[in-house]
Amino acid sequence: MFKTSNNKLFSIEYSFYDDSHETELRMLVNEKNILAFERNGKILTTRWNLDDLALWLRNFIDNMKDDPYPVEVDGEYAAIKDINARDFDSEDDEEFDIYYDKLDDWNLRHRWHTTSNGAILADLYFELKGECVEISWNNQDAEEGVKFENELGGVSVPKEEFYKNVDIFLKEYADHWFSL
Repeated sequence: MFKTSNNKLFSIEYSFYDDSHETELRMLVNEKNILAFERNGKILTTRWNLDDLALWLRNFIDNMKDDPYPVEVDGEYAAIKDINARDFDSEDDEEFDIYYDKLDDWNLRHRWHTTSNGAILADLYFELKGECVEISWNNQDAEEGVKFENELGGVSVPKEEFYKNVDIFLKEYADHWFSL
């Protein structure tokens, strides 16, 4: 198991499995793995081919910019805002489509779940807010038989620490899997 740093606020742990092109991944926030889940009585973490996820993360950290949640809605974190934003309805089809297109476009840039490719993966949102990256999660709708230890919440991580740790992981990932 490799670890990006000994920072207690944010770090990433990972292992590579050469025979299967799988990577086991832990994302530690305040020393807790926010990717941890229970399945069949065992505590596990994400383990899958994470190529698309790695590419998504690379794109996110290399293009981080001020891009706030696209609609005004209550919620401390993006994950909570996204729950509350989904209550919108309109009899005007065009207004309805524009509203949900904004949400979907923003989610493509800030929510990594769209690149899970079948992995059991915590539903995380990443948003740059000033000099911090907010990481939030909504795992309330996990697949049957899976219960995430962290169902709903979030945390802010200093931007430099976030970038450094994600960049270390992504470089190791690329060196291991793409240079074979």
